[in-house]
Amino acid sequence: METFDLNRLLSEVAVEHATTPDEVRQGIEDAIIVAWNNPDPEVHAIWKAMSPHGECPTVEEALLYLSAMVATEELMITERREEKPLDYNSTTISLIT
Repeated sequence: METFDLNRLLSEVAVEHATTPDEVRQGIEDAIIVAWNNPDPEVHAIWKAMSPHGECPTVEEALLYLSAMVATEELMITERREEKPLDYNSTTISLIT
């Protein structure tokens, strides 16, 4: 199982950009809100999938969903390269906050 340490991620991005983890989190949250309010129905459907309760997803929900999408894409690429099926059900990602 892969873990997703949000606090470590925010800290690393903050150091890289000479800011604070709180400012990084706020920037991500602001970007999520702008994207959530995109009037395109296809875009909105993707964002709604991130938040099963139908509200704008939290930073944690959005990043966990997006990291799962990336992990799934990486599995699919590996599967194509190795020409053998992978067990997608055995891949899990958990969030550490």
